[in-house]
Amino acid sequence: MSFRTTCPACASVFRLGQDQLDAAQGWVQCSVCGAAFDAYPSLLMADGSPRVSEPEPDSEAEPEAETDALPPSPFPFTRHAPDEVREIEQAVREVAIPSGIAQRESALELPSIILIDPDIPVPDDLGPLPQFEPERPAAPVFTATEPPVARIEYATPPPESVPAVLAAPRRLKPWVWGLSSALLLIVLLAQMTYFLRDSLVARWPQARPTVEQVCSLLGCSVSLPQNLAQLQIIGSDLQTETRTRLKLVLTLGNRADQAQAWPMLVLTLTDQRERPLARRSFAPSEYLDDPQRIAAGIPPRSEQPLSLPLTIRDVAPMGFDLKLTY
Repeated sequence: MSFRTTCPACASVFRLGQDQLDAAQGWVQCSVCGAAFDAYPSLLMADGSPRVSEPEPDSEAEPEAETDALPPSPFPFTRHAPDEVREIEQAVREVAIPSGIAQRESALELPSIILIDPDIPVPDDLGPLPQFEPERPAAPVFTATEPPVARIEYATPPPESVPAVLAAPRRLKPWVWGLSSALLLIVLLAQMTYFLRDSLVARWPQARPTVEQVCSLLGCSVSLPQNLAQLQIIGSDLQTETRTRLKLVLTLGNRADQAQAWPMLVLTLTDQRERPLARRSFAPSEYLDDPQRIAAGIPPRSEQPLSLPLTIRDVAPMGFDLKLTY
């Protein structure tokens, strides 16, 4: 036996069989809008006529309970429930039918109604699925054996301040750069001349008069060249005058083309095995008595005889060694 029912949500008409109603106890789901509803309140015959009641049972059979007069219930346990439970079931059925939708007594012949044949295979797409929100995880329970892990939050670094745009510097003219470079070069040369004046005069003797004039204005002095390679001991002799008095006689020659400073004399007295017994250095002021001669230096390409008296004590020298140094 075939029946038809109407979805209270979207008014779609469905064709059902008695076996389908019995299997689901009258509850069906709309394949159009997905709403689940009780098919018995709107159940009609296949041709749209009211549903024919079932034949009366045999008189010998035990009469059924009053609950059989109601449509099949979705709650099986209410078949033998008390009157209060049956009233609750009836209230649930009335709420399940949306308000404003009246049960139609006649068949709907509207072209927009969709009739579904139960013999046609049900499509795979059964409509939109219900949406379920995921359950939030429960808060972790910390036991005494597992201490809670501390949460470390790092402070966000402050935003870097955008540097202010500086105005472009004004470019100097080329002649200003050239003049500044020339002045710096002159200052550098003057400093080199001042601190290296002795070496410059020794290398270029013709520049001595100019350097001496500049030094007279600045309050500095120019030393004489000190080149030992251009000095030579031409002859030397150690003469014994008395037991405690000696006399050193030597000739010092200057082979340079310019005057040089007087050197220091380093005298070493030795024994017969040339082992040193005493050593003494003599400054120019000790073997020369004239300060002007000392300041003028050794004349260029000349030989200068020198004589130096010595006094000794507790020493009997058998030889000597003489060297020059500055």
